[in-house]
Amino acid sequence: MPAPMYDRSFFEDLVDDVEAFMHRSDVLTDFAESQVEERIRLARLVNQFASERDELQLRVDDLQRQVAALEIRLQRPYRSMAVRLTRAPRRLWRTVRRGRSG
Repeated sequence: MPAPMYDRSFFEDLVDDVEAFMHRSDVLTDFAESQVEERIRLARLVNQFASERDELQLRVDDLQRQVAALEIRLQRPYRSMAVRLTRAPRRLWRTVRRGRSG
């Protein structure tokens, strides 16, 4: 029985296939690494935006408290007796005018 002979073209094709597979693996690895880097970048941006949102929410809450305090201060004069007395003649005059025209 003769010794088996190897087929040179078979091995060359096999080596070419392995090299092509390795090249595709390198391309896929590079792509996967770039995707991981992009996800890390996006995660950092999300964290940054979340902290900025929290800071802005604190600022909004502070401004709302200031507005509420200012509204209370604006309403205080209208409750005072002096302001009510100064507005009484005007109210009385309106009541009289409505009574005449109605």
